[in-house]
Amino acid sequence: MGHKQVDVKIEEDFFICVDEGMEDIIKNFFHWEIETCNSCIDYKGLVWIEFCEYGDWEQFLQLALRHNIESKGADPEKGTLWDFLQEKTKVNLVFDEELMEDPNNEENTIGTGILIILVGLKFPKELLAEFTELFFEVFPPE
Repeated sequence: MGHKQVDVKIEEDFFICVDEGMEDIIKNFFHWEIETCNSCIDYKGLVWIEFCEYGDWEQFLQLALRHNIESKGADPEKGTLWDFLQEKTKVNLVFDEELMEDPNNEENTIGTGILIILVGLKFPKELLAEFTELFFEVFPPE
């Protein structure tokens, strides 16, 4: 069964379609210049967010870690996004070769020789509110 989707304005001429309930999170990733390319609010009981490039995933983790260090310095018992990522999520790494349209046959694609690495973050749907709260502590909206 599909999920209701909504259009999210990222820039003046750039919109993306995301599952309802994920729009604030995904829009805020783009605000922080961390690109996602897929997401789902209920993929087999899991929330799923896919990062377009390994560098986007790395930037997300680095900012979560920096916030964790600052937060734990003030309150060692405080739960952080870093703790959430360490304890309650699973990560899938997907790698492939970038494809392009075959100039000799428009119905086919050919490899470019360029490696792409996507990272998928998954956690139980019932933890979405907790993730959202912790996410916005690290990545405040505009």
